[in-house]
Amino acid sequence: MEEIFNLLNPWWFKKSFDTGINRTKYLNRLMDSLKNKRAVLLVGSRRTGKTTLLFQLVAELLKKVNRHHIFYALMDHPQISHRSILKLIREYRTYFALDRDTPIYLFFDEIQYLKDWEREIKALIDVEKVKIFLSGSASAQLLLKSPYLTGRIEKIEVYPLDFAEFLIFKKAKISPTESYKYEKYLDQYLKVGGYPEYVLQNEPSYFSDLINNILYKDIVSLYQIRNPALLKDLVLLLADRIGYHTTYNKLAAILSLKNDTVKEYIYYLKNTFLIDELPRYSRSRGQIIYGPKKFYANDNGMLFHLLGKLSYSAVFEQTVFNYLKLNHKKIGFYYENKNEVDFLVETSGKLELWEAKYEISKDFAEKESLYLEIAKKNRMKKIVFVTKSKEEQKTKDGIKIEFIPLWKLLLEKKQWKD
Repeated sequence: MEEIFNLLNPWWFKKSFDTGINRTKYLNRLMDSLKNKRAVLLVGSRRTGKTTLLFQLVAELLKKVNRHHIFYALMDHPQISHRSILKLIREYRTYFALDRDTPIYLFFDEIQYLKDWEREIKALIDVEKVKIFLSGSASAQLLLKSPYLTGRIEKIEVYPLDFAEFLIFKKAKISPTESYKYEKYLDQYLKVGGYPEYVLQNEPSYFSDLINNILYKDIVSLYQIRNPALLKDLVLLLADRIGYHTTYNKLAAILSLKNDTVKEYIYYLKNTFLIDELPRYSRSRGQIIYGPKKFYANDNGMLFHLLGKLSYSAVFEQTVFNYLKLNHKKIGFYYENKNEVDFLVETSGKLELWEAKYEISKDFAEKESLYLEIAKKNRMKKIVFVTKSKEEQKTKDGIKIEFIPLWKLLLEKKQWKD
């Protein structure tokens, strides 16, 4: 094991290791977590940069911690995946003859490959002087299947690059008098998306490899899916319907699958960050659960790959959705009497209509009355139109109407949604 330990922990020998481009909003949160003993679990799609974030934290720790007191293990490595965490740590302590009283920092990458890992992590937290960081290419809902770590773990979801991070990765230089440049970069962002490696390298086979890894490694092999071709067909079917509402029954009928099978597949797709789901907004829990749904891909570059073409209306609406889900706890889409609005957002108990409008058509003034009618009927006081470039604020019939360019919306200061 010593050889593997040495390869995975180059800082023990003062060797360099790749830390990529710092993602400050995540790194700051990881640094803050050092103030308590709770384990930290990074979850998110494959290749969103979870491992790189762990190495960025290691680099920060090396500024104030003995390099031998930091241990990293890749849990899907063939020489590690079958071993107990407690045995690994015993071998690590033995290697450096570390006292039990010596505080150590432990990093376990791709933890989902280890069975019953929660029990061992709990034992380490309760008994030893450790700070533990974990990562997994699945949601916390899938990873935390038992109550062992209740109150002992902090969950952080790592998303593809947001627009502000995208600008940093692209080394964009935009002065206060050059805001027009944001539209150009936004156009790139809508096409390329936010997977860090793809943003930097733009490798043609990137998304094909990524999607296959998620489908076959994170879903098919773990959950014994008997017909993986149908799972992939479902992904393509949902991509074709981005922004349109549909039902499980319709999807099941198209694929000749049982309704419950479609629900199960979508559950796995959502929890491995390929697909996201938006319910119809309703006060009725039954309508939310059993009513029609809208689906979105996790990333614009991924959607471009799935569709084989660029649909500006789809990626524009999808980008607004991804913004809203991070900044609002309760969102849905509005659908009544065959009238539909992209999003209905609840903020501090008040409802707002949100519509993604890539282009404002010449006859939009006539359509505006329909949005006003819906807002009045539902006692709403605000309508937001997210646009490509139009910016305006006005009040009509006591309702605030705001037009905001997407780039400006995306660069607003975001809050973490716990």
